[in-house]
Amino acid sequence: MKARTTVSTARHLAAAVLLSCAAAGAQTPPVPQPPRFSTSVDVVSVDVNVIDRNARPVRDLDAADFTITVEGRARKIVSAQFISVTAPAAAPEPPATDYTTNTGLPNGRLIAVVVDRGSIAPVRAKDVFASAARFVERLQPSDRVALYSIPSGTAIDFTTDHDAVEAALHRMDGRADSGPATKSIGVAEAIQFERGNSVTIEDVTSRECGNMSAAGQGSTSGGRGDTMICRAMVKEQAATMAAYAHERARNTLTGLFNLLGHLGTGETPKTIVLVSEGLVIDGDRFAAANLARAVAAAHATIYVLKPEPSDSDASQQRVPQERARDRAILEEGLTAMARIGGGDLFRIVADPDFAFARLDSELSGYYLLGFEPEAADRDGKSHAISVKVRRDDVSIRSRLEFNLGPAGKRSALDTIAELLRAPTVATELPFRLTTYAFQDPESPKIRLLVAMEVERAADANAKMAMGIVLIKPGGDVGANFFQPEIAAPAKSTSAPQRSFTTLLIEPGPYTLRAAVVDSDGRRGSVERPVRAFMTRMGPFRATQALIGDQTQGQGEGAAIVPTITGDLAGDQLHMYFELFADDPRAFEGAAVAVDIMAAGGANPVESAPVSLLPTGADPHCRAATGSLSLGLLSPGAYVARAVVSLGGRNVGQVTRPFRVVKR
Repeated sequence: MKARTTVSTARHLAAAVLLSCAAAGAQTPPVPQPPRFSTSVDVVSVDVNVIDRNARPVRDLDAADFTITVEGRARKIVSAQFISVTAPAAAPEPPATDYTTNTGLPNGRLIAVVVDRGSIAPVRAKDVFASAARFVERLQPSDRVALYSIPSGTAIDFTTDHDAVEAALHRMDGRADSGPATKSIGVAEAIQFERGNSVTIEDVTSRECGNMSAAGQGSTSGGRGDTMICRAMVKEQAATMAAYAHERARNTLTGLFNLLGHLGTGETPKTIVLVSEGLVIDGDRFAAANLARAVAAAHATIYVLKPEPSDSDASQQRVPQERARDRAILEEGLTAMARIGGGDLFRIVADPDFAFARLDSELSGYYLLGFEPEAADRDGKSHAISVKVRRDDVSIRSRLEFNLGPAGKRSALDTIAELLRAPTVATELPFRLTTYAFQDPESPKIRLLVAMEVERAADANAKMAMGIVLIKPGGDVGANFFQPEIAAPAKSTSAPQRSFTTLLIEPGPYTLRAAVVDSDGRRGSVERPVRAFMTRMGPFRATQALIGDQTQGQGEGAAIVPTITGDLAGDQLHMYFELFADDPRAFEGAAVAVDIMAAGGANPVESAPVSLLPTGADPHCRAATGSLSLGLLSPGAYVARAVVSLGGRNVGQVTRPFRVVKR
């Protein structure tokens, strides 16, 4: 037997709903004002990998086992936490789709695979890329993976869509140009030519062209002239090869520097896996020093995987004579990258899976150390940092330097901007968010209602700032919003504080990022995919359905309070959506019925017809608002559905999931 159902007309509850087709225009974000409070950082965090002989993380250390020095002076370690990122014993519950939260998230890693394509010959490393794809396949579902190529090519920003990264790796290939190969000159010899090493110059030219004095015997001009031409060719080829090696290095260093800048300055540890066959940093040590500062600022660790070309490499017409010296100078730069990045270099000789398995093992856990900085550390300059552990037969991976600005001077706007750029979410302030897309009545744009709730401190004097950014698929910003201060509720309460914001945007898919920070420095952020579209239903375009179990105001002036989590504890479900038609006559045969169905069920447990009524002067828009009783429904998951029909034929529906919770 169905519970008693009440149905409201569009004038009831819809007149003052947050979004309606009668509105004069969309809310526009206010001009950002100077932040009214600052946040501070009292502890510097350092992520450290402690690895045993078998490349497994050591997991039983505490703060007393570590020593941290800055510029040779010891610092007090206040915390040491081991962060395990191994697979959970049971699969986590799938996240809700009707809202997004930063609570209960597993400890996912940030791993960027960077392929230095300019150093790798075509075809030669296809097995390495296939192994990298298998490495990504083994990562935890919560890990965010990025794929970048240098100097150009595939770019996938941090994502949990591992399949996309795997597919791109299978398509990846090197693009190194072997350069001039008329003479057998290696990169090590080319660098010596550049330095003016007369011994190397004479040895190489004699080897490639013969001895000049011998060439002049028995010939008036031909032999000697050919030798001179050959020597000029050797000199030119050496100069070209050295210039090409430096160009590759600049491309690699610039690419890494840009990537580190993209990662931001958040304290979430990031791992960069650089796949490269070589890097000549001779003459670019200043750039390497700048890279070290960028690594420290980004809280990143760099691991290098170096495929070793075969001595019988067919990609070169003539094999250089000094292969060992070439390998040494190419590896020297990669070793420096691993040292700067606090990681390690793995050589791939025959089995690339072995190298990636070792890397996977090392990344399965790390320590997050916190130490108290001294006043002299807060000068904004780079300071050398050293981490040691009181344990034998272990290897330590940690950053080599850090920089820290003055305490208590960071604005809320700066913190919000950093949170919105960060590829991970902050969880110190529990945060939930949902969106509702509506048509703007005066333009083709979408009015996106962003509804959120934050479990802030129950303190009337506490302050909180909030920021939102909508990012288009190509990375451009579609809209942004900053509110410097959200006042605490007038009455002290433990209930989450709600906030509603409307953004006017172009139709399309977006990634929404939102962040909050309070005056104690606690931070929270979420990321949510948004599809800002109207749904086509025959001659109509429908907005999303807004639901809630509470209203504000009385009578015809009452407004629905949108639900954020979909958890309804009230006695009634209120539902609202809008239909638009190019020709108002299409509404003449239209009807709407509102249903409630159990999740996964096919038959309504509650239903009622709803009238389509204009709420303003625009004849192209109609609004439907219905209220259905929840009094006799058992706690559990349900779906609210509005079915639109035209002339007795269903043309479409809008739905919204919700849950009945204990009253």
